[in-house]
This record gives sequence, C-alpha cells and structure tokens, in this order.
Amino acid sequence: MKAARLVTEIVILSARTQSITAASLAARLEVTERTVYRDLRELSGMGVPVVTESGPGGGVSLLGTWTSPLTGMTRDELDSVLIGGLAAADLGLSAELATAREKILSETDSVLSSNVLVDGPDWFIAKENPQELTTIVMALRSQRGLRIEYTKGAETKVRTVIPLGLVIKSGRWYLVAQPPGGTPRTYRVSRIASLAAHGISMTRPPDFNLGDYWTRSQIEFDRSIRATTVRLRVPTASLVDLRRAVPGQVTAEAIDAGSVADDVHIIELPMEPLEVAVSQLITVPGAEVISPREVRLALHERARQSARCNEP
Repeated sequence: MKAARLVTEIVILSARTQSITAASLAARLEVTERTVYRDLRELSGMGVPVVTESGPGGGVSLLGTWTSPLTGMTRDELDSVLIGGLAAADLGLSAELATAREKILSETDSVLSSNVLVDGPDWFIAKENPQELTTIVMALRSQRGLRIEYTKGAETKVRTVIPLGLVIKSGRWYLVAQPPGGTPRTYRVSRIASLAAHGISMTRPPDFNLGDYWTRSQIEFDRSIRATTVRLRVPTASLVDLRRAVPGQVTAEAIDAGSVADDVHIIELPMEPLEVAVSQLITVPGAEVISPREVRLALHERARQSARCNEP
C-alpha cells in the first residue's frame, strides 16, 4: 500500500548519510521514478524535510540532522498516523493512533499538535458510519478482490471489483475500485448493501495513483452536472463572490478564459440547471445574466420576490 511505501521511504532516507538517486530508490521499492517523485512531494507536504539535488552526485536526502520518530511503531500505528485521526476512528484504529501519538510526542518537544484540532465534516452534516470498511481495508492490504452489491436509486447490481483505495470527504467514505478489464470507478460506501472478499488475487493497474484519480474525478463530476452555459457580466470586485458561490476548477477556468474591460468581466460559465444557477448567482453582487433568457428572467423574479419580502 502507499502508506507502507511512504514509511519505507522515510526509513531508507533516515538510515543514509549520503543521498540516494531516485532511480535507485524506485528500484528498491519496485515502482517507477515518477511514483518516487510524487511520494517525495507528499512527504514534503507532511513536514518531512526532503531535499533533492540534480546533476552528477545528486540525489535524494533528508535535511540536516532530522530523524524519523517512527522507530518501534506497528503497521497499524503507522497507518493511523498517515491517514489521520478522522479516518483512523472510522477504520477502528483510534487506540493505535493514540499509542502512535504518544510514541511520537516522546521524541519531540513540539506542542503545536495540542493547539490544533482538525474537524473534517461539514457543519451540521450527520457523520456516516458505514459497516463495511473493515472488509475493504483487509482486501486493500491483501490485494484481493471484492464482490459487492451496490445500490443506486432503485437499482442494485452485483459487481466484482479490484479495490484501489478509500477516500473520506466531509465525513463520507468512497471506495475507488475497478472491475476486471474495466476502468476505475467511485462507489459511495454507504450505498454498498453487502460485500465479501473475493478469494482470487487481483492485480492493480501499475501506475494508478489515488490522489491523481480523485482530483480528476472531482473535476469530471463537476463538469458533468453543469449542463447550462450562462453568459455573465460580473464586476471585478465580485469575482471572489462568484468563486465562492460557484466553486471549482471549472469556474476558475471560465473566469480565466473570459474577457475584461473597464473592470467588468464577460464570462461563459457552465452551471447546474436553472434553479441551482439562480440560487448561486443571486448571492453575487452586480452579476448580470446576458443569456440564456430563462435564467435572466428567473434571477429577476427571485430578486423581485426577495425585495418585496424585505420592503422597509
């Protein structure tokens, strides 16, 4: 698993007094150099002081006298730290996380962790407690398949899949998996009616990266639900409100592709259907819908109703 590979990279780098080339590190881990560089960026983001030097004699090393606090941790303790407290609790690793934290704190004088609290789920959204996570984790660790009954709407289908990873977003769990011979797909864990381990060992796609897949899938989903293109006239000062009201990379790309004159932007913005588009645009000061006409009229009617209800 990726978590175990990251830990292995930390151990290898901590044990060396000289740098190691990315090619050598990739060979030891049996992955590509591209995967190694991606891992190094992630380790750096986690606070591990990774240094890379190019050219003859260059390579990968750790900065200064930094040492890893991982010694003596079990696999579950390491995993609990790497996936974070919110996920660890749902996966039944709360005790392991508490033990790991004590081991880490015993080797550092940092007090920042006691002054920072991470609360992941959105406000007032009930947290899911799917019952199938343990079986999924076992399949991921053993690289075995899963047979799932997945419910979407009124339809339930039975599928055999290769589990590729778990994602938790705003308290909701998602399984990323691939049917044999197919392409990766996303399944909401709470919609899995039942699942069981499939005894046959299955091979993961060689260069699959969970983070890259999730980023792409979010953008693709955002595009898929924006069936209406709205032509807008928006003051420069209101762009921050537009980005807040209609978040996402699709909006950022539309703003960048638009034209601007006299501090007013003309933007072709893909949006969700009429009711959603109106509820978003009414919060953007000075936004004018040029087309389509039905969105402009609906926005006018919504504003008129709001003004009538709030007459002085």
